[in-house]
Amino acid sequence: MIAQRPRPVARQIATPITDGAVARLTDGDVALIEERLEGDPAILYEMSDAATRKRLLLNFAAAYHVGPVLERTGVIAAMPPEDVHSMARGAVVAGGDFHIADLVFDALAHAGKSVQEGATVLDFGASSGRVLRAVAAGRPDLDCVGCDPNPEAMQWAQEHLQGQRYFVSPLRPPLDLADGSVQMAYAISIWSHFAERPAIEWLAEMHRIIEPGGALVLTTHGFDCLTTLLGRNQVTRHTAAEAARAMLQGRHHFVDVFGEAGDWGVKDTGWGNAYLTLEWLVARTAEQWSLLLDWPGALDQAQDVIVLERR
Repeated sequence: MIAQRPRPVARQIATPITDGAVARLTDGDVALIEERLEGDPAILYEMSDAATRKRLLLNFAAAYHVGPVLERTGVIAAMPPEDVHSMARGAVVAGGDFHIADLVFDALAHAGKSVQEGATVLDFGASSGRVLRAVAAGRPDLDCVGCDPNPEAMQWAQEHLQGQRYFVSPLRPPLDLADGSVQMAYAISIWSHFAERPAIEWLAEMHRIIEPGGALVLTTHGFDCLTTLLGRNQVTRHTAAEAARAMLQGRHHFVDVFGEAGDWGVKDTGWGNAYLTLEWLVARTAEQWSLLLDWPGALDQAQDVIVLERR
């Protein structure tokens, strides 16, 4: 039995990916970005802590198309149009989501894992490259690969995010990747949407494509998210009660929230909102994976961040 975990708190995330890009800035670059700021961006920048400021520097460079900075850092300013799926828009993520990229690599570091130069990194469920583009800027030494079942998002990313590779993934395994060809994969808010059967099938597929000793970083909805989501009116009391009841009984709980319309046109009966405990996950992965880290509520104080090592 896994010991009771503390309630989620706002975690200070280190900046391993952001630092990789910021290290290429000069004092003149920083001044060039800061002098462009006015209104709400200027206020946000002034009020932010040091880590957030570094991330904002990169994203504001993209938002304001500060050419010399973009060339030096590898940050790409292109943003998908409104009819292409993107998990976030606006100036604070104009060059990619450096916060989540930092979260992934900080979790790996705390789990005792490093990503070696030249490693292949897979963003499983990449959307239009929001996170992978940040990883590629901070770690240009990596082979950055993204996949998603949304063809429009994959086409846009492949055409606009140079130095990265994107492909359309099927709704069920396998992926078009060789056995053991990936050193690290991450999946942000993916297992928080899989029904039980695809959740298990895709864990097996991750085991196939990740090399022995490689890592999988994933986020899930567990007990810790329910209070947060209720407070934000992102889940009903009925759904929260049903999810809690199922998890207390050791079951996976799935809610079909997309229906016939699908999620941005991608229709899959195994894709909705999912709730599961760490115990449920460990019971189904212990033979093939080692649990290295569990951060309750570390993603937006809602989703748990989990690091598994491939046996």
